[in-house]
Formats: sequence, C-alpha cells, structure tokens
Amino acid sequence: MEFFIALGFPIILLVGITLLFMTDGVPIWVQNFNRNSSNIWNIGIVAMSTTTVIIYLARR
Repeated sequence: MEFFIALGFPIILLVGITLLFMTDGVPIWVQNFNRNSSNIWNIGIVAMSTTTVIIYLARR
C-alpha cells in the first residue's frame, strides 16, 4: 500500500491532469499560475523548509 501511495498515486495524478489538459485545453487558472510563477516557487521553498525544520525537531 505504501508503494502505491509513494509512486502510483503521483503518476496517476500526473497522467490524469495531462490527459485532462490535452482534451479540454489549458484552463484559465493554470494560465494564471504562469503569471505568478515566482510566488509559487517562493511558497514551495518556504513550505519545504518549514517541513524540514518540523521533521528535524520531531526527531530530536
């Protein structure tokens, strides 16, 4: 079960989103991501850093 969650679920999600975009075109909300890509990167970096600190403190 952990194997499916770790590898299968992201692959299925990626393939599903790709097929959706290929058939219906790229939605407007995805096009808006392109304009705010620096904000998305910054939020992602902060989220990963925060998660790393939480994991480090939890293991201590």
